[in-house]
Amino acid sequence: MSGRTGNASATSSINVNIVHTYRGDLKVDLVAPDGTLYNIHNRTGGSADNLTGTYSKNLSSETLNGTWKLRVNDNAAGDTGYINSWSITF
Repeated sequence: MSGRTGNASATSSINVNIVHTYRGDLKVDLVAPDGTLYNIHNRTGGSADNLTGTYSKNLSSETLNGTWKLRVNDNAAGDTGYINSWSITF
C-alpha cells in the first residue's frame, strides 16, 4: 500500500480463500507493515476442507502505508494447500 495517509479502519475486513485438505491444521495471521500480527484463524474447524470467509479486525492503530502480508502456517503433516486469494479493505 502506498500513497495513502492516516491509519486503517477500526472495522477493516480481510477476505481469505485458502484451499487446504484439513483447515484445522492452519494458523492464519495478517501481518501489518510494522510487523504486528493479527490472528484470523487458529487451528479450528477440524477435518473440514478449505478456509474461506471475511474477518473483521480493528486495525486503527496501524498506518495504511506499507506492505501488508497474509501469513499461513500448516501446523501438521500430511495435508496440502495454497492461498487461492486474499484481500483487505480498510
